[in-house]
Amino acid sequence: MNFVVQPRGKTINLQATLSASSTGTLGSAAILPHHPITCDGCLRLEEDGRLACDHTAAPPGDHRTQQCIDHSVALLLIELGAAL
Repeated sequence: MNFVVQPRGKTINLQATLSASSTGTLGSAAILPHHPITCDGCLRLEEDGRLACDHTAAPPGDHRTQQCIDHSVALLLIELGAAL
């Protein structure tokens, strides 16, 4: 697992961090096929619950999406803990 330490007063691109941190979460070098949450383009949550980028979309309840969201929540908790 790759933890990011953010210096106080600095900003971090959470999507880029998540993408870099989650490339090996499924036991491989990358999540294949391409998944919106690991894309370095724009990320959108569509009205029907799909997570989408300009290249593809993941349906609501997608296992890879949930794993990445869980990972992002963990990163946010680490950041919040460091700010206390």
